[in-house]
This record gives sequence, C-alpha cells and structure tokens, in this order.
Amino acid sequence: MLARVMSYCNSTSCINHHLFQCQQHRVLQHPLLLNDLLHRLELLQQPQSRIHPCVEIGSEVTIRQLFQHGCAGEVVTFQLVEPSRANPNQGLVSYLSPIGLALLALPLGAEFPVVSGASESRWRLMALNRKGASNE
Repeated sequence: MLARVMSYCNSTSCINHHLFQCQQHRVLQHPLLLNDLLHRLELLQQPQSRIHPCVEIGSEVTIRQLFQHGCAGEVVTFQLVEPSRANPNQGLVSYLSPIGLALLALPLGAEFPVVSGASESRWRLMALNRKGASNE
C-alpha cells in the first residue's frame, strides 16, 4: 500500500502525510517530545521488553486508523528505522516521525493517539514483526 501512494495525499493513512515524515529537528528541540522519546527508549532496554514484544527500531508494523463510531480505516505496513534510512515511499518510516514516536515501546494490539498540531488521530497496532529490530 505504501508504494502505491506517490503523490500528495491529505488522508492520515497516506504515507505522504506529515504523520509519517521524519521530524528530527522538532523532536530534538522540543523538551516534552525529547523526554517522551528518551522514556520510550529506556523502556525498550528493560528485560520485560524481551518477554512481551513491543515496537522497537527496526520492527515492521501494521497499523490501522480508527475512526469514531467504531469504523476502521485503511491498513498501513512499514518498518520503523533510523532517520538516516527513512524513506516513507519505500515503507521505511523514521522513529522520529509523529507516528514512529507514538509507536515506540507499544505492545501488539495497543491503541494509541498521534497528535500533530491541532489534530489527533487514533490507531491500533495490528501486527508486529521484530525480525529487523536493533535489540535482537
């Protein structure tokens, strides 16, 4: 699905949407976002993260957007990568993107919000493959 979206799209499940774009400078210059990132990275270093799999850098994830009234949106699959490897059109999304930061350290099945500016969207982690994860 990610490869089929090559032009601008305003749908939040579109890979060209700003939720999937790396925002490294914004995260590193915003104290609350940086604190959240460091907290999530610490969680990944704890032993229970090996027992109960959770999203880490290198994980391939499948997420689905959730709408009000129980409606479900499109499914999106991508790998969470370092900012230098990010290329959303190829299914490689930076962990410093809004969606990447929200996913870090989440367990399979988790529902999570992604806040970007004045908008918020809700998502569910549908599948998790840690084969390419950095801690394995």
